[in-house]
Amino acid sequence: MALSGGQQQRLCIARALAVEPEGFLMEGPASALDPVATLKIEELMQSLKETYTIIIVTHNMQQAARVSHFTAFMMIDSPETRTGVLVEYGPTAQIFTNPKNKQTEDYVTGRFD
Repeated sequence: MALSGGQQQRLCIARALAVEPEGFLMEGPASALDPVATLKIEELMQSLKETYTIIIVTHNMQQAARVSHFTAFMMIDSPETRTGVLVEYGPTAQIFTNPKNKQTEDYVTGRFD
């Protein structure tokens, strides 16, 4: 309980590495962390992606742009069933600078309601 949030997150990643996974699924890997701890998690992710496939789920578009090779933009299609649809998928640079889909463009430029 004496570990900081960033230390706890790194410990969780270390524990996952111990079982020799094929990849990682990280949901909000740096949410609620301070900027220094976030940087350490992102540096760790950068080194791990040389060996492992890492999928992150995040609302932090800046983080997604910094750490990913490919980006998928998904939206909830039906609020009642909470089913989602894949709107666009491609290289991260293309998704953030020249998206093909208007919904993607609106979201990444902050014009999405």
